[in-house]
Amino acid sequence: MQILSAVPLVVLASVAAAQPTRPPVRAHHSVFYDDAGKRILLSGGSTPLDGGQRFEMFNDLWAFDGRAWKQLQSSGVQMSGMQIAFDSKRNRIVSFGGFDGNSRGDIRVLEHDAWRTLGVHDQMPVSEPGFVYDTKRDRFVAFGGSAAMGKAYSDTWEYDGSTWTKLSVTGPSARQAHVMVYDERRGVTVLFGGMVVPGPGQQPQPLGDTWEFDGAKWTRRDTTGPSPRFGAGATYDSKRGLVLVFGGGGAGGKSDLWGWDGSTWKLIAEGGPEPRSMGYMAYDKQRDRVVMFGGRKGWPNDLNDTWEFDGSAWRRIE
Repeated sequence: MQILSAVPLVVLASVAAAQPTRPPVRAHHSVFYDDAGKRILLSGGSTPLDGGQRFEMFNDLWAFDGRAWKQLQSSGVQMSGMQIAFDSKRNRIVSFGGFDGNSRGDIRVLEHDAWRTLGVHDQMPVSEPGFVYDTKRDRFVAFGGSAAMGKAYSDTWEYDGSTWTKLSVTGPSARQAHVMVYDERRGVTVLFGGMVVPGPGQQPQPLGDTWEFDGAKWTRRDTTGPSPRFGAGATYDSKRGLVLVFGGGGAGGKSDLWGWDGSTWKLIAEGGPEPRSMGYMAYDKQRDRVVMFGGRKGWPNDLNDTWEFDGSAWRRIE
């Protein structure tokens, strides 16, 4: 089994090409909802070429209106493995971390469809971290992620818009490629799964634990739910108050969709999109749809299909 490597050996610069009608195949990308513009956006990512001997890194930005993708201007950042949160108080999209040949600690804001760097968190250069905006406390919360090949964090940090603070709390073990979503209805950050960073020549160990962070402490929730996995897609369905988790890597590819309501995990759907890891997704509040794009079918094969889930069934868009 090939692992989700946040640190490819060789990086190939993005090459200009004829205008495509949808985003090219990729993984390690970001799919997120723009609350201000009421649209789904896709940014960054990478895909292996020549059997994984080299990688193409993306700096494109795309918008999805429910029917088709539209390519916007270059986002200005060639980056994979960054995480996105929407700052509802300041009405802006914020990204943290990522990989451009090295793990980065940059925090950025999307302005006029391009990323502008606000600052650098020197103590936490990271790829594939957990990163959410806590609307109740007006704080960004970051946890875990890959620092470099074979190294992951177990630290919890908060960012108030100007200053990073490391919290003295005991929580989940060190990991990367985990799910971390803010539950707006309950006012807690939910973390699920991920993987223990393997040593040289070792296979990744998928995790299946569920944790919640209320701003003061992490609490492990002893519950039965999705099988252990890493690189799952996740989003928050604000209408139904559910943290949604789709697919992921682990013991074979996954294509199941689960929902967490704060007390139990429920299997919502099976079938639809073919099994994959990094099938990242976002909830479109305007249209009440979950949109999922691309991901990794199996090393070194990435996808660029688009699917929507309407609360009961998946439908392929293109």
